Amino acid sequence: MPYAQVGRLVTAAVLATAGAALLFGLLFRRRPAPIPVVRCPIHGIAYDTELEVCPECAKTQTVTGGAGPETPHLETKTTGGVR
Repeated sequence: MPYAQVGRLVTAAVLATAGAALLFGLLFRRRPAPIPVVRCPIHGIAYDTELEVCPECAKTQTVTGGAGPETPHLETKTTGGVR
């Protein structure tokens, strides 16, 4: 076997080994944990769970104050226990 063929064979073996090592390194590397994402049922906007509130819902809460417009309390008159 001439030296040129041996050199080509060794080069092919080295390149194949390096390529396989690189491929396995990319396939089995550590990946960062996925970010938990929630979708707002009202607006359909996806947001990070660390926000706890949809950005659009937060805008409307700051405009109206608190958790939205407060419903008026109905006053009921009682007879004081007399029937």
